[in-house]
Amino acid sequence: MELISLPASPFAARVRIAVYAKGLPVDIVPPPADWRESRAFRDFSPAGRVPVLLDEGGALWESAVLVEYLEERFPDPPLTPVDVLDRATARLLVQCVDLYLTPPLVALADPRTDGAGARRAVEDALNSVMMIDRLLTGPRYALCDELSIADCALAPALFAVGVTGERIGLDLLEPGSTLHAYARMSRQDPHIGRVIDEMEEGLRLLTRTA
Repeated sequence: MELISLPASPFAARVRIAVYAKGLPVDIVPPPADWRESRAFRDFSPAGRVPVLLDEGGALWESAVLVEYLEERFPDPPLTPVDVLDRATARLLVQCVDLYLTPPLVALADPRTDGAGARRAVEDALNSVMMIDRLLTGPRYALCDELSIADCALAPALFAVGVTGERIGLDLLEPGSTLHAYARMSRQDPHIGRVIDEMEEGLRLLTRTA
């Protein structure tokens, strides 16, 4: 298996957490230099995005799908809770990250976003943060005191929240909240910590080459 990944991408990061947690023999490689314009790359990823998983002659994309695929193909150790409600809540947290938290972060990173748009994006981000905070059950892991698919999505997304907040000069995580503690304590997990370190290094490289 081969995972086409970028170190600083929160979406690629969630798949790497799953790969590391399961101890899978996956080669992690960067996309080609011209991947944003490459027609050949779009043969693997029609959306033109990373991550992409190449396995058994086929290509899969969309990070949430990749994590679910790895979970079904390599179920041990599990990343989905045993309890049916907890399992649904884990998937709900992934959806909250993808549908509600990520879009305003993308808008805030877009230089074309004007003042009014930026204010709306900040409000949407804060509302998303509060929504997610209510779903968490613990400060180190999102659910059940064990690493799950929810953590794979949430921990890298909160790294992006912190980076965005620093850039705009606004703390998007309320100090003292469960989510604020989670953003710090989740890094104690070796797989999350490893990936956050990779994201930090990837961000430093991007900053130096910008």
